[in-house]
Amino acid sequence: MKKKILFRADGNSDIGLGHLYRLFALVEIVKGDYEYLFLTNENSAVSAVPKEYNLALIPNDLPREKEASWLSKRYPPSQHFLIADGYHFNSAYQHEIKKAGYSLVYIDDLAREYMFADVVINHAPGISDSDYGSEAYTQFATGVSYAILRPAFLGAAIKPAVIKNINTAFVCFGGADPLDLSFKAVKALNNIPQIRKIHLVLGAAYKNLNIYEFLKGKDHISIHKGLDEAQLLTLMQKSGIAIAPSSTIVYELCSVKLPVLSGYYVENQKGIYTALARQLAVFEAGDFTKLRVEDIEQKIRHILNHESLEEYLEVQQHLFDGKSGNRLLGLINALSISLRKASGEDVMLVYKWSNDPLVRKNSYSSEAITLEDHKQWYLAKINAPNTYFYIVEVNGTPAGIVRYEIQEEHAVVGISIADEYRGQGLAAAFLKESAKKYFKENKRPIFAYIKKQNIISVKSFEKAGYIYYKDEVIAEQDSLVYKKEA
Repeated sequence: MKKKILFRADGNSDIGLGHLYRLFALVEIVKGDYEYLFLTNENSAVSAVPKEYNLALIPNDLPREKEASWLSKRYPPSQHFLIADGYHFNSAYQHEIKKAGYSLVYIDDLAREYMFADVVINHAPGISDSDYGSEAYTQFATGVSYAILRPAFLGAAIKPAVIKNINTAFVCFGGADPLDLSFKAVKALNNIPQIRKIHLVLGAAYKNLNIYEFLKGKDHISIHKGLDEAQLLTLMQKSGIAIAPSSTIVYELCSVKLPVLSGYYVENQKGIYTALARQLAVFEAGDFTKLRVEDIEQKIRHILNHESLEEYLEVQQHLFDGKSGNRLLGLINALSISLRKASGEDVMLVYKWSNDPLVRKNSYSSEAITLEDHKQWYLAKINAPNTYFYIVEVNGTPAGIVRYEIQEEHAVVGISIADEYRGQGLAAAFLKESAKKYFKENKRPIFAYIKKQNIISVKSFEKAGYIYYKDEVIAEQDSLVYKKEA
């Protein structure tokens, strides 16, 4: 049975729109693979939610402690799992959601709460599992390898850095900007003759009016509102320098690869800022609330006169590799894994996977397999009492196989993943889930034989709880033997 995703976040002029925008990015990554519903409170800035999203509103008077019950009556946990982003989804909330029977992904950037979620994503640099207290089952996905970026910016991250003529500036301080830092930044840029064009992006919850009076007669300053993903990317690509806080917007700018003056104005931005500044990915603004217009102007002039902008862009390229979308999709797919015994109807599917070039390359017998040989081998294996042959499905779609060949003192495991599911880090999840099923029926340890040069497989087996056992030469190839006990 296919599961649907419930995306849960709130945002308005008081709390900002950052949590909404971050989940919008995640929706864009997964919407081709999952049906979904976006859930937000009635007092959220509903106009910020893209019109094409499936949207439902949570009553403003619903107590937080009753939300899990409210959700479960309308969206059964057997058919849905939940992805939440917001500081009010604390330990108590997570605990109630888990008690209701949901699988839960929580997007965090504070590392303060005890975690009951199945998966915790914190894409701040320098964060690790050890910064959290959690349940034993909780899996952590930390650091910029899991940067939550919209697909257009993932595509931009792959492209090489290009130094531009710095005469156009980009400014964005989020959806609400209650401190009106946008105005301060624009005034600073307006004082610099080299900056001939300023693009100011304002969010749906921006309510300050002073800037409109200031802009009268200044045709070189343009205000942009309600930009979609493609429009925002185009605007960044036209720019040669940017001013933005260390929230998701700075990750998008780093993906485009621009000199960025970045800092923070709320606590949850400070960790990202400190790490990016330390690694020389952004130029240091520090606490934006303490900067005067002339301070920002001086910092921009410093960037304009900097001799090694290339070094900053190279760091950005290294940090944001454009592959985080696949990794995030893999985390979500891992929550919808199921296994079934292979049957005769799967013969052609397994034949296709078995003859995949990468599978053949990593196999100890690399020659292509004929259909006749495959059918004979396959039918023998699925009917053999000493073989456990599983088809692994992701949200009801076949995605790979795991096979256990039971020998006298141990079993030997083999795994293959369909091409469209590679790069998502799913191998470890396939191995973990199938091992649970195997050990319910058999207590013999499992051995994995891996070619030494296949580093990706080694990491997958280690992540699945396999431990190095010994070196061995197999079919004249240097190999590693990994072992997993019941």
